[in-house]
Amino acid sequence: MNIKKTALTYNFDGDGNTSSITVSLSGNDGADYLNANMTVTAEDLTDGQTFDNLTMKDITTIARAKLAKATAEDAGTK
Repeated sequence: MNIKKTALTYNFDGDGNTSSITVSLSGNDGADYLNANMTVTAEDLTDGQTFDNLTMKDITTIARAKLAKATAEDAGTK
C-alpha cells in the first residue's frame, strides 16, 4: 500500500517549545483504506535528535515506523 503524508502539525508547550509533532498518513489499495495520525514525541527520538534538528523527512520516517509497529502489535493480539 502506498501511504502518503497528508499533514504535519507542530504542537507547542506554554513556553513555545515543540512538545510533539503529529503526522497524518493516508493510503489505499483497492478497497483497503488507511488513515492514521501518529504523534512523534520526545520519547520517539534517538540520542542526539531534537525536534529542532529533524527534517520533515526524518519526522515522517519516525511516524511511519510508529505506524508499522502499532499495526503489527494490534494484528498479533486479535
